[in-house]
Amino acid sequence: MWKQNLGIEVKLSNEEWKVYLDSIDQGKFQVGRMGWIGDYIDAMTFMDLFVTGGGNNYPKWSNKKYDELIEKAKSSNDQAERTKAMQEAEKILIDEMPIVPIYFYTRVYMEKPYVKGAVRNVIMETDYSRAWIEGKQ
Repeated sequence: MWKQNLGIEVKLSNEEWKVYLDSIDQGKFQVGRMGWIGDYIDAMTFMDLFVTGGGNNYPKWSNKKYDELIEKAKSSNDQAERTKAMQEAEKILIDEMPIVPIYFYTRVYMEKPYVKGAVRNVIMETDYSRAWIEGKQ
């Protein structure tokens, strides 16, 4: 699709996971695939991935203003100030685009209407520990 739609010739390389992580960590790539699932309910779970020198900043991208805004957001107890700092940082990230989001995780599930009390968390895991069956099936 990249060649057809963008005129970009791509050569795929497949490596064992540990070798791949080492290659990514050393910057031995032009395009690499990584994923991230927010591990807490806040935009910062994604925003601080790209600070200079961050352990998950695989593109090795660096922007001083971005770093300052993330630090400001992390150290503020004022939600309006924090949000504004993250929005400004996000604009820098989008304008400079060191990453290219190509897909979002999804999970398809089916559940009969008589199953009650099942709880899905933000990463779409389902907890049936307190669920029950109600009425006729």
